[in-house]
Amino acid sequence: MAQKISLTGRPTSSIQDYGKYLAFDMEEKGSPNAPKGIPFQSNAITYTVVLSLKQFNKLNINQEEFSQRRFLVQGEPCLDIPFEQCTGEIGVICMQIQEIEDKGKEKKQTKQIPKKGSRAKKQEESKSLEESKQEQEKKPLLVPKGTKDWMSLDDIKVPETFLQFTPGIAKQKAVEESIEKNGTVDKPIIINPETHELVDSYSRYYVAKQKKLDRVPVHY
Repeated sequence: MAQKISLTGRPTSSIQDYGKYLAFDMEEKGSPNAPKGIPFQSNAITYTVVLSLKQFNKLNINQEEFSQRRFLVQGEPCLDIPFEQCTGEIGVICMQIQEIEDKGKEKKQTKQIPKKGSRAKKQEESKSLEESKQEQEKKPLLVPKGTKDWMSLDDIKVPETFLQFTPGIAKQKAVEESIEKNGTVDKPIIINPETHELVDSYSRYYVAKQKKLDRVPVHY
């Protein structure tokens, strides 16, 4: 029974064209540790692989790219290859050859793609909010009827009684549509002129806060 040899890796030489067949070298490294009691160690061996032109053409790779790819070669040892063509220590007749994935290259490419950390995500969110804010500023601002003044949301004090509930979906949607269309809430928010405490229109205040409006119309 013929001895089988399997080789894996990149060619260690350029491919040599001999007409109907081609040849190239591959190297298999030896094991660094020999069994206990043996004073020798295995060494790297260079094999000269001979394959037919038909086998090479099936790979669909040009000769310049060949040495950059990784292959699995299955073959049988041969001692009849002419000395000048067998640059390796052992000749191998290729029975099968196939290209295999370059795992090292894949890992390298993966490392080149930076993962977004929490800081990068926060920067993106901040940028998105800033762009949204700029879009709001570009829209024509419609002054609601009854507006006495404009006030920053941060300056309006909201009693605990309002904070205990969430406005209904229908009310929120109506205010959101007004903000999208007019750039602000549909009616002024009612506050106490002396304490700046919210008196009414909590749903408008709530949505304006969600939409991060800088200021809102108020009525005393």
